[in-house]
Amino acid sequence: MFSFLAWYVVVSLLGWLTFPLAYRLFPALTDRGFALARTAGLLIWGYAFWLLASLGIAQNDLGGIFLALALLAGLSGWAFVTHKDEIVSFLKNNLSVVLTTEILFLAAFGFMAFVRSANPELNSTEKPMELAFISAIMRSPTFPPQDPWLSGYAISYYYFGYVMTALLARVTDVPGSMAHNLMTSLIFGLGAIGSYGILYNLLSKNQK
Repeated sequence: MFSFLAWYVVVSLLGWLTFPLAYRLFPALTDRGFALARTAGLLIWGYAFWLLASLGIAQNDLGGIFLALALLAGLSGWAFVTHKDEIVSFLKNNLSVVLTTEILFLAAFGFMAFVRSANPELNSTEKPMELAFISAIMRSPTFPPQDPWLSGYAISYYYFGYVMTALLARVTDVPGSMAHNLMTSLIFGLGAIGSYGILYNLLSKNQK
């Protein structure tokens, strides 16, 4: 339960941190990217961290993770300062959209986490491989991460999704096995509010 709450709080705060930047990046959307803020924040944070670690600017540790977060916070802070009045006014005038998005995310994330808790084993299909990648990323000092099966070689496979999983696992101090199920649940939750955002923006455009 604590791990679920930790992920929920971190991802929700990340969404609010990213919203000013999303507001600036998605001017054509009726919700100004609010429903996409969590997803955009995780992608930008993860990419910045991956790039810093890959270029040798930062290590694959909490210091590198928070450095990447500081870059995201700086961009979003700039967006907020330059559009402060507009953002505050938008939130006040669209409180129903904000609350609906927040409730839907909690419900979808919580529902899938409950489903996964009934069958948390990672012993079917590609799950053992995915867990090995997550563990390798969490233990590698730099990127590309070490291959868990071939000593001395890097992972020769796409692994960015596992980087984001390992990132959240480190920040919340959650083991890789639990992080795998939480990431599955998180993707479901982000997909739910992303779908809601798409429909809301399409329907709002059609009404104008």
